[in-house]
Formats: sequence, structure tokens, C-alpha cells
Amino acid sequence: WLRHRQKATPCSLAMGAQLQACGRICFSEPAAGREISATAVAVPSSTPGDAAVAATPKELEEWASTARVKATPINDEGFICMGSKAPICPPQARKQATGPITLQTLQGSWVTSGGAKVTVLGTEVNMNGVPLKAHRVEMDDDGLVVSIGKLWQLKGWTVDESIDFRCSSTRDNMDSARSDCWSRRDPSAPEMDEKMKLLGYAGSAAAPLKRGVEGCLPGTTGAEMGSCQKKDAEDVALLCALVGQWRETATCKVRSRLVVPDFTNRSQTGLGVELMHYVATSMKTKGFKKRSAQDGHDIPVLVREPVGSESRTEGLEIWRKRASEETGFPPVRIEDDEEIFTSLGNGHFFQSLNLFDCEWSAINTEGRYTVGNDPALAEALRDGVVSVILKHETPRPVRAKIAALLNSKREFHWTLSEDGTVNTEQASEDTSYCSQFEWLSKGMDAEQVNCLVRTHLGIRESSRIRG
Repeated sequence: WLRHRQKATPCSLAMGAQLQACGRICFSEPAAGREISATAVAVPSSTPGDAAVAATPKELEEWASTARVKATPINDEGFICMGSKAPICPPQARKQATGPITLQTLQGSWVTSGGAKVTVLGTEVNMNGVPLKAHRVEMDDDGLVVSIGKLWQLKGWTVDESIDFRCSSTRDNMDSARSDCWSRRDPSAPEMDEKMKLLGYAGSAAAPLKRGVEGCLPGTTGAEMGSCQKKDAEDVALLCALVGQWRETATCKVRSRLVVPDFTNRSQTGLGVELMHYVATSMKTKGFKKRSAQDGHDIPVLVREPVGSESRTEGLEIWRKRASEETGFPPVRIEDDEEIFTSLGNGHFFQSLNLFDCEWSAINTEGRYTVGNDPALAEALRDGVVSVILKHETPRPVRAKIAALLNSKREFHWTLSEDGTVNTEQASEDTSYCSQFEWLSKGMDAEQVNCLVRTHLGIRESSRIRG
């Protein structure tokens, strides 16, 4: 441009001078306390008219000395009239991290570009709280990190001081594998907590090693996902509100002999005979777990059905029919003039107690169910079990909704006080261990849960297998 300067037009001369000035501002070495001169940048001119163009008006000089933003061009009238912001000098290039990546370099907490929280302690690696037992830090003979097991192959430092790993099981094809960069960030920062919740690490899945459901990773369809916390809160609030609206004030001890399944429970399919005997076998081998505070069996929710009510007649008729068709169910011993209770929750629990009360024969094992030396079981059969009682006027849709919520929100519990009262206005979440079998059994109908129990017990030959 300088070589052809004499042939250039006045406009191009002015533009070139401004570019030179910008270059001196943005790319010169920084100097402490440097100020950009308020004087005009003189534009060399080959004609007398050019000097007038390059002259600085008085008003412009006054603006330059009083109100000009530093680094704003003075003579560029187009820039000034457009009202744009002052140009921003480019930041200095970040110094790329260098040096060998050793085991000591990896120690501490990292965040991957995929959003996972990684902690390295010695050669052990934890990702989102789960120890990667089969994938430890691997090094070569010189002590330099080569890979994280078969998950990541080390590539090297990046320009932003992160460590570039390649998601490859071998180093042969690592260059074409996806890049996953580890950066030093505070894993306890609020934005990281929110990100982990969105990935499913919240609620009963917040601590993967203490999660409520056996074998279910957060974020999968098998776990109570953290992203469902809002829905959990809404469902529990609805359950507590419905029970509080239709329940009787006081709890009541109810004997199992007077309980039949409510016709709205488990999509009106009734109880699974296989699951009922599984519960009874558990009582026999492990002993009866009496309810105390939040420990022991679930607090039953029953509906009081006086003699003459339509729902009593229908519920009793359906249960008598099913008990007569399936020899595994205990006999119905309710008289026509007795008040009964229909179960919205714990239906299998009460009929399992009836197996002991009748000393009924087991279907998958030898022998009969007897009380034996279990005082807690004997007390439950003799005195009954503390239950939450709903009024018989409770509408069918409300009964069905309560029954569904009691099964789907099995990890939320009410507290039984020492005086026998139950506060149903609030429920606390239980994040303790729960087997896959137990979790799945809560949401199945009678036929499905029978198949689940047979699969769980390894039963391949049974007269109850259909199809």
C-alpha cells in the first residue's frame, strides 16, 4: 500500500492512516499508563485539498479531550456518527500448558467436556461418584500417564490448559476418536450442581453408591430420576391431600381376617398369588417386621365398609369368587353381618397374614405357614395392624388414584408415632437400598407380578404358567 500511496485517492489515504493507528493501538507492546494521544492523526496528502480533510475541527478536538473513550479513532467521522462502541483490543493469547502429564498432575477434581465430574485419587478414578474399578490410571515405564483404563487415551494439553483425552479403548485409532477434555473446575459450584441434577443425580439417585434402586444408574428409566423431583413433590402432595381429605381422624388396628382387596387396586386385577406367598415366605424366614416410626412394614391405607354399602358388597363378592378359583389364596372368613375394610395399599401384606392365620399350605415350598416363635406376628394376628382408615364415601376415582400413588411412590413414607397416630400431611423420602424385584413389583398388575416372582425364584414348571 505504501508503494502505491501516491496513486491512492484521498479516501483510501485516510482509511490507511486509520488502520495504521488501530494497528499501533491493538498490537503494540503494552506500556504501563500509556494514553492514546488526543491529537489528530495527520494524513499525508499530495494535494492542497487533502490537508483540509485531515485537519481536526475545533469541536472534534474538544470532544477528543473531554468525552472521547480511550482508543476511539478521532478523525473517523463515520465511526463517530454511527454511535458504535469503542473497539476492543484482542486479549493476549493464553499460554498453553506444557510439561509432562504425570500421575501427580491428574490428582484432584476435574470436569469433562461431557459434563461428568471426575475425581482422581492415586490411580483410582471416580466418575460422578461411581468408582471405575476396571479403569484406573495407566502409565508407561517413564511414569507418564497413557490412559484411563480402556475408556480414555491421553492425547496431551490443549490451548486452554485442559487435558485432551480421546474416547478410545486403544491408542491405535485414538486420533479419530471423540475428544473429551478435562478441565480444572470447582465440582461443587452451583452451576455444576444444577447440571448434575438435570443429568439425573438427585433425589434417591443423588449418591450413586447409596441410590435407592439396585443396579439403576441415575438418568436411566429404572431409577427415580432427579429431574423428576418436581413431579415427585407434586404426586406426594396430591397423595397426602387426598388421604387427608377422606381419612378418619384416628387410626385403627385392623385384623387381617376383615380385609379384602379394594376392587380399584392394581387396575382392578386384584392380587398376585405368587407375590402373596413370596411375602409370606419372607415373614417366615426373616420374621415379622412390626411398624415403628418409619421402620418395619408400610402403613396400610384401608377403606371402612359398613354392612349394606354397595362397595362392600361388590368388593366382597369379587374376592370370594377369586379365592374360590385359586387354591393358593386363603379362604374368606367374613360373615355377612360384619363390617369390613378394603385395602388400597398393603393388600398382599394382609392376605399373607391370613395365610398364617389359616395355617395355609405354601405353593412354591413345602409345608404350611405357622406363627411359630414370632411374638410380633402373633400380636399382629391377634390385635391387628395400625392402619390409616378412609371413609366409605370415598369415591372410586379417588380410591384408584390413592392406590396408584401408594404403589408408585413407595419410597415416600409417613411416620407412625408412639401414640399410634400417623401424620399424613407430610412424607419423607427413603433413599435406602431397594432391590429391582421390589421396585418392579409395585407397578405391575396381578398377572405381571406373578410372572415376575416366578422369574425371580427360577420357577419354570407351574400349573399357573399360562401360554
